[in-house]
Order: sequence, then structure tokens, then C-alpha cells
Amino acid sequence: MLSRIRDRASGWIAWAIVILISIPFALWGINSYFEGASKVIVATAEGIEIDQQSYQQALAQQQRTLVQLVGRDLDPEFFASEDFKRQIVDQLIDETLQGAYIRSRGYRISDRELNWQIQAIPAFRTDGIFDSARYHDLVARAGLTVTGFEEQQRRQAAFNQVESGIVATAFAPDSSTDNLLRLLRQERDARYVVLDLTNYWDQVTVTDNDIEFEYQENSDRYYLPADTRVDYLALSVETLAAELVLDEEEIRRAYDANADRYVQPESRAVRHVLVSVDEGAGETAVEAARVKATELVDRARSGADFSALAETHSDDAGSARRGGDLGVIQSGTMPSSFEEAAASLLEGQISDPIRTRYGFHVIQVTRLNEATLESYAEVRDRIATEIKRQEAESRFVEMAEDLRNISYEQPDSLTPAARVLGLEIKRSDWFSREHGEEFFAHPALREAAFSDEVLVDGLNSEVVEVDLDTLAVVRKADYRERRLQPLSVVRPRIVEELRGQRAFDALELEGASFVDQLQKGSILWSQELIDRGWQDQPLPLSEAEVDDPQVGSVRSLIYAAPPPRQSGPVYGSGWIDDGKFVVYQLSAVIEGDPSAASTDDRVQMQALIVRRDGAGLLASFQQGLRAAADVTIYPDQL
Repeated sequence: MLSRIRDRASGWIAWAIVILISIPFALWGINSYFEGASKVIVATAEGIEIDQQSYQQALAQQQRTLVQLVGRDLDPEFFASEDFKRQIVDQLIDETLQGAYIRSRGYRISDRELNWQIQAIPAFRTDGIFDSARYHDLVARAGLTVTGFEEQQRRQAAFNQVESGIVATAFAPDSSTDNLLRLLRQERDARYVVLDLTNYWDQVTVTDNDIEFEYQENSDRYYLPADTRVDYLALSVETLAAELVLDEEEIRRAYDANADRYVQPESRAVRHVLVSVDEGAGETAVEAARVKATELVDRARSGADFSALAETHSDDAGSARRGGDLGVIQSGTMPSSFEEAAASLLEGQISDPIRTRYGFHVIQVTRLNEATLESYAEVRDRIATEIKRQEAESRFVEMAEDLRNISYEQPDSLTPAARVLGLEIKRSDWFSREHGEEFFAHPALREAAFSDEVLVDGLNSEVVEVDLDTLAVVRKADYRERRLQPLSVVRPRIVEELRGQRAFDALELEGASFVDQLQKGSILWSQELIDRGWQDQPLPLSEAEVDDPQVGSVRSLIYAAPPPRQSGPVYGSGWIDDGKFVVYQLSAVIEGDPSAASTDDRVQMQALIVRRDGAGLLASFQQGLRAAADVTIYPDQL
């Protein structure tokens, strides 16, 4: 059986089967047997191995992030590209080298600092208060464990210490600040004319001979690529789940059997005052901290404003700014003695001083959320979806093996596999090796369709892993060789392209001639504009006056020009967006006055210089780590 799995299964399906087989071993504590198995290595950095599992996790995480930012319309070919894969492995190498540097230099972050850092992340807060349940949920959605996420944060915080030290070496001398102010507050006295390419289309002609010549001389441009249509079978967890019909009693039984899953545990929102004292402090220091904490307890219980006490007396700077607020805490987020004390308090109650490794805490529960059980109606659809998903995944693994076996053993037809598995044979639209729509936008499917096995031998393809939940097998239905389109078909395209190019050339030639004559003094700006019927307009002196994107493009063009000479204005031209051509007269450049800048403006300019130079120093540092390191990448494993 194991050999059959090894021979037939590949990709994630093989892993799923192996996982299913290994569950009994894991339950009996024998999974350590497998720890010595060899890992697949994608790269090494200074002798530190980066395994394929870490690489795949980083790859998947980056895919999820990009899909969330850009949407699901993102081209699947991008994720399959070598550039994307190399970017991910380079990122892992850089992180590995940074981690090695951090460890070698002894940079670290304490547990207390890590807790404060995580609790300050806005995404983990509900109504401004840290929400432990939300924290765990969002971390899980990102495909991470809490332990893994916190380790990432710990590494990043440690490297931030390195980063801040490097960036802090950057500084902004007064001369650099003055130069930047002169540049950014510069004004340019200019006038310009915008000419539209479309106005020149009617001034050019395209003859039949021109069209014929272009068609013959550049015939490669007018070929259609080879394309194909395929018959295919698609097996997906989503489709299998959608086909399932559940009995209401089955859903109800799942609810009753797993009621503890639907209990929202009791939680407490707390605030505290910390009187810090080192774990190894002497008795005198410990007793002094205890006395101070006891005094704070007495004041709070006597009616003093707890938030004010925290703001004034707490050594936890992060929460002190929020009146001691720590948000909602659940098990594992704070030291055990702290959590036990908080759990014993009712809403509004104030604890005695509680000792942790950070010092003495005075704790108050600000809100008590009782444990609640979600009703069947509230979770019914969620349970049904989970059951369907589980059953579909189980069926998927079984059917995937059958799909692989049948399509391989009977390679001359998709019908046997379709009949046994109850799948529909579908036919695609035409697509090329380079481009496909919808389902065949996936590059692996197109590669399979254009393989010799399918195109030449006329056999079923291998099973293609479209994504983690979808498999497909394709078979040639029709094929068309690369072919030259008839002139009658491409004629409109040729006419449009020739006219566009000639209009472009005509406009650019006229603009260049105009500028040349102006520079030579042969013509005068104002008079020539009148003669040509062109209307100029002034360039706004201040960027704040620009509310038109076209004017912004013109401004960028003119501000890139050299300043005028003493002999007179500078004339120039250039293209901007949407087929617009600009001819301009630059009469003067007025530098900004650094002495007119306010103190706040100078501080902002200095900060800008420091950020720029600091970023450059950090980049150089990272490049130096990479250049000095022994790095090996194994492209075949990506």
C-alpha cells in the first residue's frame, strides 16, 4: 500500500495521505520516530538551513497577503513565476542572516516588552481594548500559531534595536536642510501649451501600399499563436461540499457533541498599576516596592481615580498612558499569578499587591464578560459548512487517488474516470500556451494541455494540482497551429497603428522645430502662438494650486528642465499622459528661502533627510550581511 501511495500520489495529496496514516502513531507518542527524517532544503545561509516547509509557509502567507490587498483577480502566473519564488527565498535568507547577527550580538526583548508590543497592535483591539480572542483568531487566519507569531515579533523587535541604532547614526546638517528647503520650495515662472495627438490624425494619410508593405515586412506581428481546446475533468473540495445534503439531525448531533466548542469563555477586561522590582532584587528593594503597591491599593479602594494613579505611578509606560488599561485578558496572555488574581476578582474589585517577575501589580477588573453558549441557531450554518468541508475533504482524497489511477491506466479517454467518479467532462474555450481565461488562467493547466503527452500522443494528462483543493485532468479536443491572419482581418489594426505612429512623428517633429526656432531666436513665443492659434497658460507657482492631474504632469516635466541662462528663457517639450505633447517656456527659477521656513518646517525637513539617509544606511547594512555571508540557493527545490 505504501509503495502505491508513493508511486501514485504527489503534491499535497500525498502529504494528506501520509498525515492520515501517521495519526495513530502521533496519538501513541511515536511521532518522534520521524524527527530524524531528512528535510528538503531550499537554501543555506551561513550554514543555517532553510527548509522547504518554511519556504512554502512564507510563500502561502505572502500569497494570502497579496490576494487581500489586490483581490482574487491577481494573475495566478505571478505566483508561479521564478521572480516571485526568488523574492520569497531572498527574504527568508535576509531574515536568517539578520537573526544570526542578532543572536551573535546578544540583542533580545523581554517577555514583558513583547506583551506590551503585541497588545498595542490596533488590529488586536476591540473598542480600544486588547482582545485576546481576536488576537488568536487573526493569527490563526494568517496561517500562524500564536507561538510562531510571537517568535516572529520577538525577532523583529530585536532587529528593530539594530535598525534604530543604525538609523540613529544619520543626521541632517543645517546646510543639507537649507538645500532641501531651497529645492522643495522652489518656484518656476513658466508658460506652456498642451497639444493633443488626436488633432494630428487627420493630417496624416495611410495608403494601400503602406498597409501592404507593413503587412509583408512585419508579418510576425500578425500571427495568431497556436491554441487548443481541451476536454477536462475537474475535482474540487468546493464542488463536492456543495453537492452534499445533510440531515438536520446530523447537524444537531454535532452541536450537542461539541457544545464546549461553542462556549465563549469568561473573560475580564483589566487595568493595573505596576511597581517594578527586579526578580533578583534584595529584600529592602522588594519591601519598598511592596509598601508602595500597598499604599496604591489603599488609595484606590478609598476612591482615588484608578486611571490617574496608573498614569502617575505605574512603571508600565505602555499601559500607563492608557490609565493602566490592558484590555481583555485570557489564559496565557499574562503571568499565571496575575491571571489567577484577576480571575478571583469581580467587576470593579481591586486586588492586593500581586508579585510577578516584573514587580508588584495592583489589578482592577473593569469589565466581566460571563461565559456564554452560542445557540444552535447561531452556529447551525457554521457547523453544516464544517461537516460538509470535512466530508468533502475525505471524499476528495479518495477520489483523487481514483482519478489518478483511472486516468493513467486508461489514458485514451476521460470517460472511464468520469463514469466511476460521477464527474462531468467539460470542454474549454480556445487558449494558447501563454494565455487562458478563467479556469485555464492557471499556467500549470496550460502547460499540461501543451505537453507532448497530450498534444502529440493524444493521451490524458497527468493529474494537475490547480490549487490545494482542486485537481484536473485534460485531454486534447482540438488544436490549431500558429497561423498568419488574413490582411482583411488585420487591416483596421494596421491602419490605426500607422496613423497613430505618423501622427506621433508629425506632432513631435512640429514641437521640436518650434522649440528649435525659439531657442535660436528666429520666432517669438507670444507672436508665434497667435500665428499658430495655440493658447498657452501659466504654470501654477505653488504645488498647492495644482488640482488637475494633467497640470501635475506638466509641472513635473518643467521642474525637470535645467534653469534658464542669463541670455533668456529655456524652451523645451515632452510627452505626458494620454497622448498629450507639451511645449513650454521657462523664464525664471526662484529658489526657496530657507530663512522663511518655520521651526516646525525645518524639523520636518531634517526628519525627512534623516529617514532617507537612515534607510540608505540600513540597506547598506543588509547588503553587507548578504555580501559577507556564505549563501547557497537550490532552485530545483523552489
